[in-house]
Parts: sequence; C-alpha cells; structure tokens
Amino acid sequence: KGGLLRYISLFSGIEAASCAWQNLDMEPVAFCESDPYPTSVLTYHYPDVPNLGDITKIDWSSYHGKADIVVGGSPCQSFSIAGKREGLRGASGLMYEYIRAVQEVRPRWLLWENVPGALSSSRGEDFRCLLSALDALGYGLAWRVLDSRFFGVPQRRRRVYLVGHLGDRRAAEVLFERESLR
Repeated sequence: KGGLLRYISLFSGIEAASCAWQNLDMEPVAFCESDPYPTSVLTYHYPDVPNLGDITKIDWSSYHGKADIVVGGSPCQSFSIAGKREGLRGASGLMYEYIRAVQEVRPRWLLWENVPGALSSSRGEDFRCLLSALDALGYGLAWRVLDSRFFGVPQRRRRVYLVGHLGDRRAAEVLFERESLR
C-alpha cells in the first residue's frame, strides 16, 4: 500500500529481484554486483540503474533514506552443506556488508535470502550474528525456509528468507499465512 516502492539490490547477479518484482509497483534505485558477466547483463537490461560494483568499497551515505527495501543474498558458498562450511570466515562473511548497507541506508524493509545451511553454519552462530546485528538496528525479524517448487518453478530449490521491518514485527505477516499467526 502507498504507491511505488524503491529498492536497492545487493549481490545482484543477473537481478532475480527485479524479474520477480517486475509487475509490482517497485523500482530499483541501485544494484551492487562486481562479477563481469552479471554486470554486463545488468547494463544491458537496466541501463538507467547504477551498478555500484564491489560492495566492500561502497559509501552508502548518499543512499540514506532513498530506498524502502534493501534486498540481497550474500554469497552462500561457505554456508552451504555442499561446501567447506567455513561460515563467516569464507565468502559468506560478506554478510557483514549486507548489514552495513542496511545500517547506512536505513530502509523500512529488508529481505535477505540464502541457502538453508546458513541456519546451521557454525552451529547456528553465523545466523545468530545476522539476527543480532539487525535486531540491534531496530528491525523486527521473521525467517522461513521456502521451496521454489511450491511457487511455480519446476525445480526444488530451498532457500531461507529473512524479512525485517524497521520498528515493529510486521515482517511475520509477509512470510506466514494469517492462520499460522494466531
């Protein structure tokens, strides 16, 4: 409700969020992708949306208050049960850059997506760090593992989705059916 929602997409890849949200009243403010191939895809499909590049080098101060949502899935390789399980010591440590972006942009909403192994990485400590940091910023949080096969995608692809809303617990209303919130 309330018109156009603006978002910043982190770890954009070829931009799944924009594809998923194309028929909604949502507009990208900026992308954040440093890999050459996805960067060329973004440039081709979204020539008017800036790609900020390497997330570790971005000063988010000019984006403070400019986005309603920060969306992204930090690298999953070291969270995955198929990987080395390095947790935050590996590529998945870029999760802290996601937190930094949220802290500096201060969107009303956030959406973080990753493999279910993020829940058990380092015996749950890595996910606890994410929840603790976002809670300290004032976000009410809810998370759930969803499988794409139940949403019209012809493959099994389980992902954990973490939704946050600044100042209250409305995030649960996004991820859970009304009947399960009673």
